Amino acid sequence: MTVISAALFGTDWWQPGLPGGAELLRECAARGWTVVLTGPGPAGAPVLSVADPGADPVRAALELVDGGPGHAAAVAGSVREVRAARRAGVPCVALAAGGDTGPELRAAGAAEVHRDAAALLSVLDDSLLARPRAFGPVGAATGGTGSG
Repeated sequence: MTVISAALFGTDWWQPGLPGGAELLRECAARGWTVVLTGPGPAGAPVLSVADPGADPVRAALELVDGGPGHAAAVAGSVREVRAARRAGVPCVALAAGGDTGPELRAAGAAEVHRDAAALLSVLDDSLLARPRAFGPVGAATGGTGSG
């Protein structure tokens, strides 16, 4: 299961100015991964979406599919969203396209940081999304590896 922050791109995943957003959603769905957006998603997206994520969007996404953190990875676009994933015990990939810098996202606990969705898509098979527990349990340590 993959939890993706809808706030990262709002509901405009399909806009050309957001490199790789729509393609990332389609590819995750094509691989049979359950994708949950932590907020309202675009109409026709191949994903589920949490209508009202409240203060704990990652946990709300997990509850939507009766999933556990051991079978999930999150994609976040802000330090706040990385921290929400950590609170839920879910490893996190961050996209610097959301405004916070790579070092800020890593310091918050992101295991990987990519420039944008297109950059993540180009290394998807080697990313945390393809193997959420490769980085071990989510704990107090920060940092990790990443690209872009």
